[in-house]
Amino acid sequence: MEKQGIIKNLIKNREYILYYAKIILRTRVSGSYLGFLWLFIDPLMFMLIYSFVVKVVFRSGIENFNVFVIIGLTSWNLFSRSVLMAATSIARNKSIFEQVYFHKFVYPTLYLVSYIYEFLIAMILVVIIMLFSGIPFTWHMIEIIPVLFTCVLFTYGCSLIISHFGVYLFDLRNILDFTTRFLFYFSPVMWSYDNLKFSLIWILKLNPMSIIIGSFRSCIMYGKSPVYSYLLAICLFSCVLIKLGYWLITKHEDSYARMI
Repeated sequence: MEKQGIIKNLIKNREYILYYAKIILRTRVSGSYLGFLWLFIDPLMFMLIYSFVVKVVFRSGIENFNVFVIIGLTSWNLFSRSVLMAATSIARNKSIFEQVYFHKFVYPTLYLVSYIYEFLIAMILVVIIMLFSGIPFTWHMIEIIPVLFTCVLFTYGCSLIISHFGVYLFDLRNILDFTTRFLFYFSPVMWSYDNLKFSLIWILKLNPMSIIIGSFRSCIMYGKSPVYSYLLAICLFSCVLIKLGYWLITKHEDSYARMI
């Protein structure tokens, strides 16, 4: 069977990807009385917990910390949850690809799209909290579009590579669980670079998610444009990751059924 490029395959399978991503999102909240309300309650509860710990216990001086932290959480969740699901995305869909052929890159794509839906829903909560916090809305909020695009590209590149290796390394999901927790505390989700004072802080700033989270806050909270040169660099790096991940899946997808 002819192997097409990733763009052609995305266009070819777009209806299936969008439809099944919605099903995944519904499945995530099915069986609960509150249903889709959990997509608001989950980030809200974490925002309250982190706000109490950081603002009350550690007495952080970050202004509008509730908005600050929920923007960081929603951005981080889009990345971390997509990457974690990617580790088992191919294996958990073995029963499907044994019956119907889809290029295996479709499976990590499904979960990423479902978390993009979740991110957009969580943004509604961010807007509501901003209204109560008195933070002004500016035209810079439109600039979350290129920031979100950058975040999705970076997440997608990581997800494709991880989904390939997840077929061969069955413990990868557990390894990533600890790794993402570690990276969470080294990303500015609950803290600001302004409060850190040590000479090697530039190492933390090399983390692409640090730049992406900071860019979301600039657009939403602070009424500023993100640094587009940084976003462009992440986009170019992400395209390399996507190309590599797609190549790995394309090259090895015929052997996946034997490995799972």
